[in-house]
Amino acid sequence: MAVLRTTRRLLRAVRTHYANRRRDASLRDCDPRMLKDIGLRWERGKLMPIHSEHPASAEPQAGGSAGSKLSAAESMHEVCPRCGARLA
Repeated sequence: MAVLRTTRRLLRAVRTHYANRRRDASLRDCDPRMLKDIGLRWERGKLMPIHSEHPASAEPQAGGSAGSKLSAAESMHEVCPRCGARLA
C-alpha cells in the first residue's frame, strides 16, 4: 500500500511539474504589462503572483513546534493581507 501511494504521489508531482513548465513557457513571451494585468510577474526566472495571499512575515518557521504554528496563524490575522500593515 505504501509503495502504491508513493508511486501515485511521484506521478502527480511529475505531472504538476511539467504542467507548470508548459504554463510558464506559454507566458514567457508575454509583455510585463500584460502579466501585470493578469496579476503575475517574473522574479528570478519564476512566475510569481503580484500580491501573495499570505504575508511573508506570517509564514511559520521550519522546524518549529505546534505552538509556534499556532502563534503564526494568530499573527496572520493581525496583519493586513493586502499591504502587510499591522491591524489595530
